[in-house]
Amino acid sequence: MHHKDTIHVVSSADDNYAHHLGVMLASLLTNVNRNRRIMLYVIDGGITKPNKRMLMKTTMQFGVPIRFLTIDTESYKNATESRYINKTAYYRISIPEVITDPNVERVIYIDCDTLVLTDISELHDMDFDRKLMAAVEDAGQLQRLEKMDITTEGKYFNSGMMVIDMEGWRKQNISKKVLQFIDENNDPDFLYLHDQDALNAILWDKWKPIHPRWNAQSFIILKTKTPTELAERKRYKEARQSPAIVHFTGANKPWNSDVGHPFAPLYFDFLQQTPWKVLPGQKEQEVYAD
Repeated sequence: MHHKDTIHVVSSADDNYAHHLGVMLASLLTNVNRNRRIMLYVIDGGITKPNKRMLMKTTMQFGVPIRFLTIDTESYKNATESRYINKTAYYRISIPEVITDPNVERVIYIDCDTLVLTDISELHDMDFDRKLMAAVEDAGQLQRLEKMDITTEGKYFNSGMMVIDMEGWRKQNISKKVLQFIDENNDPDFLYLHDQDALNAILWDKWKPIHPRWNAQSFIILKTKTPTELAERKRYKEARQSPAIVHFTGANKPWNSDVGHPFAPLYFDFLQQTPWKVLPGQKEQEVYAD
């Protein structure tokens, strides 16, 4: 099969999120076109050998191995962390530097706190319109670009799903520019949303906005934010009705919240397809508890 037909998917996790990553990978591989070759990469933020074995066991049910990637963590020594976002979140910035095969022209990055509910071939094959990446606008309707004194015109994307043009990214030294921006602005009050702020600061005019169903964030699913434009309200409704990727954004996740996210039961369904079956420290009868 020609390399252009191969779909390259990258995620990132530390040991605490390894089992959630397993759920995402199980959902992705359940729904991907079986006629397409898929390559999986996991940026290793400190995953233990037992959890790596369970991740591999999860994906090998579908005949797909995982390649674990190591990042030069020294590059991120000045990166700001918070209670909910640690340095593992920043590592996506270096994807085009750690996957060096020139035949890998495009990569899909997907956060581990997601469910992939449709075939991602369409996402991989879309036209970039000569942009460096495609993403979904952040549903929080944030004015972060203006607050960082970048621009008052650009849209602000959510970095939980990005389709990256690897060659274009490298040619324009995006990773280096983002890391430099982090080093120069490592105040947590300035880089309020960490890697996402830094990526948007450099890529604000270099990305293609795509339909929110490809990153259906909790603000969309739970109807907690309403866009002002009629066309965008229509797209939000479409994303709720037929999400391609459900992204459990914010602090309320299926495993730690009683908010009642409509896709939480599906998360636990996919958990059953992994060696974990239940979350660490959780009894089996608690999985479907009200």
